[in-house]
Amino acid sequence: MNALEIQMLGMSRSGNHAIADWIYAQAEGSRLLLNCAEGGTNPFLSCRPLSEGNGWRADRPFDFEAARHGQHHDRDLLMHTYEDSWISHVFSNELREHHDTWLGGSRRKVAMLVLRDPFNLFASRRKMGCGLPPDIARGIWKQHAREALGATRYLPANKLVVLYNAWKDDRSYRERIAQELGLRFSDEAVDRVPVCGGGSSFDGTEFDGNAAAMATGRRWVHFAQDERFSRFFDREMASLSEQLFDMAPPPALQLAQA
Repeated sequence: MNALEIQMLGMSRSGNHAIADWIYAQAEGSRLLLNCAEGGTNPFLSCRPLSEGNGWRADRPFDFEAARHGQHHDRDLLMHTYEDSWISHVFSNELREHHDTWLGGSRRKVAMLVLRDPFNLFASRRKMGCGLPPDIARGIWKQHAREALGATRYLPANKLVVLYNAWKDDRSYRERIAQELGLRFSDEAVDRVPVCGGGSSFDGTEFDGNAAAMATGRRWVHFAQDERFSRFFDREMASLSEQLFDMAPPPALQLAQA
């Protein structure tokens, strides 16, 4: 039985790893993180390697092979994360049907959606070379944004939206997130730069231990003169960004009209 299970979805370069590491550090007791699994599958089978070489992180030894075959033990926290996916692919019928076999039972489940403003997100994705086709990438971000705003209701009722911009800059926002998750707030690991994925798209791990100093709100500047980058964004993305982040398009960007 898992006391708390968090299923986290966000686009790559949205701060997913930093937020997951921070949650892991706030939690007490036995913890297990399954990294970047594939929707509609057993996360123990599809989780992808972290910097340590495993697709999982645990605070104590456990039998991973046994867990892959449905032999589970009590845990205080189980997290499984997903990236660059449509909501229905991650929060799937297959997972609901096989949940207790794949992951064990859970007393409390949280469906977490992580978002970052589109202008800095897609600058970081471009710098890192994230390879989704533009129409798909736009569509996924818009779907996540509409869900975060409550315009759609694809996620389970127990959803929790985390806005990376606020999470990075506002200690009181992080404290509220910890309280909503029922975790003891220490803010441990907030200044850590995760090694997974090479760290920051722009800074690598240079700011590890001082992550607050990274200019994550100015990444768009690097591509401001690139017309193809500007044209990636449209008016709907701009409107969603203003509603979620109170962030209008930077004046230097010439948005597409669609």
